Amino acid sequence: MAHKTLTISEEAYEALAGLKKEGESFTDLVKRITAPLRKRKLSEFAGMIKDENFKKAALEARHFKSTRLQRLKL
Repeated sequence: MAHKTLTISEEAYEALAGLKKEGESFTDLVKRITAPLRKRKLSEFAGMIKDENFKKAALEARHFKSTRLQRLKL
């Protein structure tokens, strides 16, 4: 696995360190606290861009995914 070095303020470090569970690495902590952001629905992002073509494409992609999953379950 590749590693990256991040520079953060002392205040940010203390905030993160305060959230760490016993035995948890900072990598595990970052993955845990960012998980809800990664699991957001595509439709939640559609309103961020005012372009109607983007919104339409996002909804079509969601429908395509749903339809494809249904076919795979058969």
